[in-house]
Amino acid sequence: MARASISVSSRKRFLGLFLGLGLTASALTLFQSGTVVAESGEGVAAPTPPVAKIVPHELTLHGITRTDNYYWLNQKENPEVIAHLEAENAYADAMLADLKPIEDELYSEMEDRLDDEEKSVPYTDNGYVYETVYEEGADYETVYRTKVGEGNAREVLLDVTKMAEGHDQYNLNNWSVSPDNRKIAYAVDFSGDRVHTIFVRDIATGEVSAETVTGAGSDIAWAADGSAFLYIRVDPQTIRDYQVWRHTVGTPVESDVMVMEEPDDTFSFGVGLTKSREFIVILDYHRQWTQAWVIPASDPAATPVLIAPKVHGESYFVDHVGDYFYIRTNKNAPDYKIVRAPEADPSQANWEDVVPHTEGFFISNYEVFERFIVIDQSHDAVISMRIIRLDGGPDMMVPRDEDIGVGSMGDFSDAVNLDVHTTKVRYGFMGPITPTRIYEFDVDTGELVTLKEDPVVRWFDPAPYTVERIEATAPDGEKVPVTLVYRTELKREGGNPLLIQGYGAYGSSEDPIFRTTWFSLVDRGFVYAIAHIRGGREMGQRWYEGGRMANKRNTFTDFIAATEAVIASGLADPSKVFARGGSAGGLLVGAVANLRPDLYNAIVAEVPFVDVLTTMSDATIPLTTFEYEEWGNPEIREQYDWMAAYSPYDNVRAVDYPALYITTGLNDSQVGYFEPAKWVARLRATETGNSEIYFRTNMGAGHGGDSGRLGWLEERAQLMAFLVGRARE
Repeated sequence: MARASISVSSRKRFLGLFLGLGLTASALTLFQSGTVVAESGEGVAAPTPPVAKIVPHELTLHGITRTDNYYWLNQKENPEVIAHLEAENAYADAMLADLKPIEDELYSEMEDRLDDEEKSVPYTDNGYVYETVYEEGADYETVYRTKVGEGNAREVLLDVTKMAEGHDQYNLNNWSVSPDNRKIAYAVDFSGDRVHTIFVRDIATGEVSAETVTGAGSDIAWAADGSAFLYIRVDPQTIRDYQVWRHTVGTPVESDVMVMEEPDDTFSFGVGLTKSREFIVILDYHRQWTQAWVIPASDPAATPVLIAPKVHGESYFVDHVGDYFYIRTNKNAPDYKIVRAPEADPSQANWEDVVPHTEGFFISNYEVFERFIVIDQSHDAVISMRIIRLDGGPDMMVPRDEDIGVGSMGDFSDAVNLDVHTTKVRYGFMGPITPTRIYEFDVDTGELVTLKEDPVVRWFDPAPYTVERIEATAPDGEKVPVTLVYRTELKREGGNPLLIQGYGAYGSSEDPIFRTTWFSLVDRGFVYAIAHIRGGREMGQRWYEGGRMANKRNTFTDFIAATEAVIASGLADPSKVFARGGSAGGLLVGAVANLRPDLYNAIVAEVPFVDVLTTMSDATIPLTTFEYEEWGNPEIREQYDWMAAYSPYDNVRAVDYPALYITTGLNDSQVGYFEPAKWVARLRATETGNSEIYFRTNMGAGHGGDSGRLGWLEERAQLMAFLVGRARE
């Protein structure tokens, strides 16, 4: 779709369209001030893209001065900024209007593939059976419970659809029933900025207490008798979880007691209960090291007991079952091991190995039972599960559906394992063409029972699809796994359109899982590729270390190598190669666009972290200080240079870029909307090839987009229509 120009006679038609989109007067003025050019030879008219004004702003560090012409776009309260974002939205809508039939087709198809009613796997907790249900036509869930025993009626705990009425955004991010089963506390984010309000409701009457906590995180940890709970307060500017507070039920919030404060702005707090429910754990965590305290749940006002002091580079996470604390730690174990320590004295001197370290098999999660421990382990770009018997018996692997995929407890909300005395483990499995299945495996008998299948089995048949695993060779010789999915009978001589996706940050793996909506592209002839690049933990901790800090460039070159390997395999049409990444994955594809703009037809960057150097230099921006050991601290010259070398915004060049489709949310506190806004402005002013650049801002959402079951669907349909349109050219 070549960029078209607009004639004077066509301008009124587009003005009418813009007015219909609800632009402000300021946004309309921005559009009206655009240059009027001649109508294209094809007779297709379109507006010129918005042009952000230039306001030079100098940023100096280490004697180096950078001039940022678009720094002013971070002024969220400035009407000119809002007008500019709205003008970008209108421009994208107008330019992509021809794709509306494809967008509507995709939306309808994906909506139809959602089940009318969906239920979680019921689980028992403290005398009640809990389940979550999406009722037919509901945009949000309903949480139910039923008292154990025959003839007991099911009662509604939270009717989220009803609770969300009147709210543009309603993100229920946590809820917890008090141990006496009388109250429920729940945390709601009303804007998508990760700042929560915690409400307390009487279950019997449904009455919400006046004791409402604002400015909170989502964590809630009840005292054993239900008289109080611990929660987190967030710094109002940086959104850092920096204080732990105790609220006594029935008292004003103003009388709450601060339990602990973390002055180090590179650390954040979390609170939760151990599996035994006997201890509240306060976790003080950093990207690369942690420390934890425990408080008896029976005495929430007790002085917290430190398990082990923080040591740079050492992390540990605490649970409790029986008479022991069970601790997952990387002390002398890069891929983690599990130790236990007696309840009476859990200091490091008493740590005893129970699950040894295995290089290349990263322990990402664990569940402790009375007689055994089950671990999730990431390795070879898959996740598998291993059972370790506490009586010294032989280890065993948990059954899995196929080699390529994710079998785990930690990745599936339905895999609830609360009973420490049971011999049965609940877990899930998902593969690229295997929708989620929830299983219950009996460790003693080997019996495997299917508890739930994803409702997509109603429409999805795996038979027509092929899954392949290939390896790409990175510039330093490292072998990078790539998982491919395509429809077998649509394989074309000369290659198919390719969508390749990656992430490569925080040790978060891009796992080979079932991705429901992307089958709408695969069914239209796309090859879908997942690049398991360094920066994640697909191959263990070594893989993460190879893609962070000074090694960050490996993430980008791994992705480029993965793309080239798919092309070399013959599966991809070199003229129709598309890349996608979100958040830190947006940084990935932004850097790749600078390094190899010739390799891709188009790039999709969702909520992209692209202004790395400026953001990491501003300690007032949420998450900045917390991430110094992921990207670097610009105050250190060597680390400044790392980021300056790859920051997508700072490395925009005068080249012909691929088409770009970029999204953000105005309320995003994880990646500020201004990062992609500035990036787009600089790209428009610098690129030399008249590249198509489309930028859409969700004016009422945060990092995760719209709330609700269908909130994300329109945005997904829009970006997929963009890709389908490009592939059909």
